[in-house]
Amino acid sequence: MTSWSTLLTTLFRSEQRKVEALARRKCADPEQAADVVQDAFMRLSRLAEPEAVNNPGHLLFTTASNIMLDYNRRIRRERNRDGGSVAPDLPCPVPNAEAQHAEKQRRAILREAIAALPDETRDIFIRFHLEGRSYRQIAEEKGMDLRRVEYHLRDAMKACRQYARDHQ
Repeated sequence: MTSWSTLLTTLFRSEQRKVEALARRKCADPEQAADVVQDAFMRLSRLAEPEAVNNPGHLLFTTASNIMLDYNRRIRRERNRDGGSVAPDLPCPVPNAEAQHAEKQRRAILREAIAALPDETRDIFIRFHLEGRSYRQIAEEKGMDLRRVEYHLRDAMKACRQYARDHQ
């Protein structure tokens, strides 16, 4: 009976190129092929019960395949976490300072426009646009019919648009 280290040495000499070729084809980075082969043989050399292995060649290829899968998953996770590579000609998704300032001004004008609405119209506008209530819910809460809710919302929108035009 040959020793495990002798068997691994023989296996390394006979299968190294095949395992490395497989790794070059299957790894996300073909440069990692030699590392996969080395890692696979290192894992086999550290087996607790090598005598239980019936087919060392099969175990070698299975181990190498699993190492490649783990490596490829890690690379995909890193790319997803980093967002991948960014083309230099793509615009930045974050608004620039000028756009942020314009948005801030627009919001301030809208707040002022809402504050300038009559009390009941402002209340209905806030319930619909900010709190997400339906016309029917607002009508029931306020004790009015749907047409009156529509009227207040239409007036609120007209008044807000006019206020925005006047204050730009």
